[in-house]
Amino acid sequence: MGGSVRPADRPSGARAVRALLTDPVLPVAALGVAVIAAVLHAPVLTWAITGGLAGYSLSGSV
Repeated sequence: MGGSVRPADRPSGARAVRALLTDPVLPVAALGVAVIAAVLHAPVLTWAITGGLAGYSLSGSV
């Protein structure tokens, strides 16, 4: 029959790469690590954000 190749006939390596690129496990794991890091540094981040907002408002930019 013709020379057409169905998607199921692709090499397994291409399918594995596509599965890795579209799998949500890596982004979810990265967000989980970021959340844990943010929770552990919450006081520092709170003061940094507060200081940044105070500096912005006192600079006359508001």
